[in-house]
Amino acid sequence: MNLLMPFLPIIYAGIIVAIGTFFSYILSIIAGFVWGLIFFLVVFLFALLIVHPKSYPWRYIVPSFLLMFMFMIYPIIYTIQIAFTNYGTGHILTKTQVIEQLEKETFLPENTQNFEYEIYKAKTGEILLLFRDKSKNIYKIEDKKLIKIGEGDFPKEYSNYKIVPQTQKYGEISKLQNIKIELENDTFLQMSDLNTFSIYRQRYKYISTEDVLIDNLTGEKLIPKNGFFVRPNGQEILPGFVTNVGIENFIRLFKDERVSKPFLRVFIWNVLWATLTTFINFAFGLFLALLMNDKNLEFKGIYRTLLIVPWAIPSFISLLIWVGLLNTEVGVVNRILLSIFGVKIPWFLETKWARLALFVVNLWLGYPYAMTVCLGSLQSIPEELYEAAKVDGASYFQQLKTITLPLLLTAIGPLIVGTFAFNFNNFNVIYLLTGGKPPMADVSSVAGTTDILISYTYKLAFEGGRGQDYGLAATISIIVFLIVALLSLLNFWISGMFKQEVRYE
Repeated sequence: MNLLMPFLPIIYAGIIVAIGTFFSYILSIIAGFVWGLIFFLVVFLFALLIVHPKSYPWRYIVPSFLLMFMFMIYPIIYTIQIAFTNYGTGHILTKTQVIEQLEKETFLPENTQNFEYEIYKAKTGEILLLFRDKSKNIYKIEDKKLIKIGEGDFPKEYSNYKIVPQTQKYGEISKLQNIKIELENDTFLQMSDLNTFSIYRQRYKYISTEDVLIDNLTGEKLIPKNGFFVRPNGQEILPGFVTNVGIENFIRLFKDERVSKPFLRVFIWNVLWATLTTFINFAFGLFLALLMNDKNLEFKGIYRTLLIVPWAIPSFISLLIWVGLLNTEVGVVNRILLSIFGVKIPWFLETKWARLALFVVNLWLGYPYAMTVCLGSLQSIPEELYEAAKVDGASYFQQLKTITLPLLLTAIGPLIVGTFAFNFNNFNVIYLLTGGKPPMADVSSVAGTTDILISYTYKLAFEGGRGQDYGLAATISIIVFLIVALLSLLNFWISGMFKQEVRYE
């Protein structure tokens, strides 16, 4: 074992390089050769640091850096890159892929040559096709050419291949329907009906020197424009391709009424939702914490256990249960209200009730956390302060105002900011409870009246009724990222993390 110790850093570095090479290859396929090369060079540099005797700590830091790059830094960079493109439905492929796809299209020219055919099969199962034109000349295909091998009727056998009987011929046709036999001069031999092969011609031909696509059927030149190849009359040819559109998505977000109107509504509701639900949760949590902190309260352990139960149940399960409880027709809540008050509330059908349901359910999910942090902070406040206040004749509410709340907010202020940031992006509650519904009546958009920015982004990317718009979704993601980043900076400022550390010698 001692003999292997000097070689362990080299073995470790080799493993890192091997793993890095694999992910570099994957990254080069997904994001391009440049990104793959950069990632490989970074991995290789780290491997050199691992081997160097003076860089011992890097042996443990390297895996963390690699994982951070793969799962944090690269997705951020990729999202920013997508925000400046038209990536989405109709623009999924690259320009090269679109050209390759269009160049595979063929058309049947006027006065094309037609051929009868027969299928021949060898003992090994291989298939050979022979063709016969109107003049009874028989051909085989060799080196992209029709080679004449005879005249008259098809032979019963040719070069160790035997003709397939007519009773079996049509059983092989399914194999022939997708065959495209390439010939000279951009022509192809394809099946035109059950009994005939015809010479087709390539529809589109790309001229790289001019960056145009030639339509051999109409003779038109198609130029690339806005992610499409466009005819002289302005007609766009599908499919489109991904191209850089600059800040067009950002302009759409603020100037295109079809996008800006729902975005503004979603943004206002998002801020209102995060602010109110954070305030309600912490207010209710503080109220319960004050009760639980009362020394005269009996059975506090039982009460705390019961009050923390919603926190113990996975939120995913709780949300699905609440969806059933608030069901308009058969939900338990409406059945109770109907039996007592004679009313049936349309929880998920009207905006005001759907939003109320969100506040109630998120209170159920969030108050245990608020209660716990408030209770911990209350118990850290010195009892002497309250005793001194009582001596001065301060009432309970005066103590709450002058002692409890100021000291409590100092301790939980950063947690409130963090909770606001969490609720600002609380996708689970919105998507699982209401799905963003009900829809906006006066706007043609995937956004609903209870959608927040993150759920709106998800719908744009994956649930668009008229297709996905990844570019616009990435743009909104950047805005959400900037908002959360500002909230994080605010949190750091409140918690004093940017203050210079003072050392006492």
